[in-house]
Amino acid sequence: MKKYIILILVCLGWLVWAKIDVIAVKQIVVTPTTSNVVTPTLLTKSNNLMEAETMKWNGFNSIQKLIRIGIDRGVASNTIVLLLMLPLVATIVSVLHYMVGLSGYGIFIPTMIAVVFLATGILGGVLLFATVLIVSIVSNYLLKRFKLHFWPARSINLLFISVGTFGLMIGTSYLELFDLSKISIFPVLFMVLLVEEFSRTQLAKSRKEAFSLTLGTLVLAVAGALLMGVREVQEWVIGQPELTLIVVLVVNLLVGSYTGIRLVEIKRFAKAIRKKG
Repeated sequence: MKKYIILILVCLGWLVWAKIDVIAVKQIVVTPTTSNVVTPTLLTKSNNLMEAETMKWNGFNSIQKLIRIGIDRGVASNTIVLLLMLPLVATIVSVLHYMVGLSGYGIFIPTMIAVVFLATGILGGVLLFATVLIVSIVSNYLLKRFKLHFWPARSINLLFISVGTFGLMIGTSYLELFDLSKISIFPVLFMVLLVEEFSRTQLAKSRKEAFSLTLGTLVLAVAGALLMGVREVQEWVIGQPELTLIVVLVVNLLVGSYTGIRLVEIKRFAKAIRKKG
């Protein structure tokens, strides 16, 4: 668990030093939809999409032509980019798990939390998660005295989380570093889902295991958010979607058959590893 704490502290320290919220403000806008979901700004007028308009279909650029058709039919380019980047982020999570040894709550939760961090910024997302987690722990402790059934207790817990999150949104509206007052309900729901996994693991296994998996999930999500926030990667994904899918397939085939030792286990099994020479 110490390695997760060190990685998080290094990432947060770099963010504070650089005086940015990781995902640059210029790359974040509120998509004009009824759900008011925050997504990365791009690429409606980019060179890649302009080239796709005049590109002749040759069979190998089918996805690019479908992207162009989708945009012409009203599909938001932001949504297309996110859909194309989700398997790429999941691949990064897979590589970090099987080759490095970072473990979290599966592959989908870290990927979804990465999207949350893309919308809130990493500092704001970590603060949102910490708020939801602390409120949940405190409310669970208080509700134990009433000896309620599980579902009514969780409903009251969700009430406290809603009030606490609303207070956080109002409080951060006065801050310059990050502002959570304009986030949609979806980041909050994903954080509640992560806290639910934390509570379930704590009950089924141990508090140490729950903290370890939660920190691992946050580290994997930070890695995914950093990747998704790079504009060059966004442009490459939407400009070369066929190549993106090929890279995802090849990397996952290689990782899926990987049988070597994980990096974090080298120290653990150092005595068992035979030295050559």
